[in-house]
Amino acid sequence: MPGAADVSNRVLAAELVETQAERDSLVRLRELAGADDGPMERHGLRCFLICERLAEQRGVEIDRELLLVASILHDIGLYDGASQGGVYVTDGRDFAAELLAGRDGWSEARTARCLDAIERHHELRPQWDAGVEVELLRRADMVELSRGLIGFGAGRAWLSQLWRAVPREGTYREIGKMVLKAARERPASLPRIFKRA
Repeated sequence: MPGAADVSNRVLAAELVETQAERDSLVRLRELAGADDGPMERHGLRCFLICERLAEQRGVEIDRELLLVASILHDIGLYDGASQGGVYVTDGRDFAAELLAGRDGWSEARTARCLDAIERHHELRPQWDAGVEVELLRRADMVELSRGLIGFGAGRAWLSQLWRAVPREGTYREIGKMVLKAARERPASLPRIFKRA
């Protein structure tokens, strides 16, 4: 199993994407966010790097491409261009389903696991039964949103290094702004991000 990416220097999403699905995911996020290397792109990148770190510590194999695509797209349903006006994690799942449809190497089961990682990243209960990538992304997002207060063993020193390599500047303001917009426009959907119907 390859090791987690080196976070001793600045890390950019554009340097980590390798496959067409990864590149297309990053391009679509940038289009909808209206920025390259913006706060939500960096949030997705940090989530991916945390996933790699947690997988390495647990000694579990991951599908790198699947996890990078899911990490990049996990909050895409908050953007107007991806939103269908419903629960944003489900809107994100639907957006990713369209993006991945018909791609070589993306079987139905593999695609479903990626889509589950996106839709279930706020679930309250562990998601190991849905796939290691699903649970790792759920945990990584918690690490990110708690600013490391919940660490799942990632290590404070490593997280500090990560946050220097992939700055958090603007992330919490951007997420707050987008969640407030969702609260105004689709308030009944917010409690449903934590548990699928």
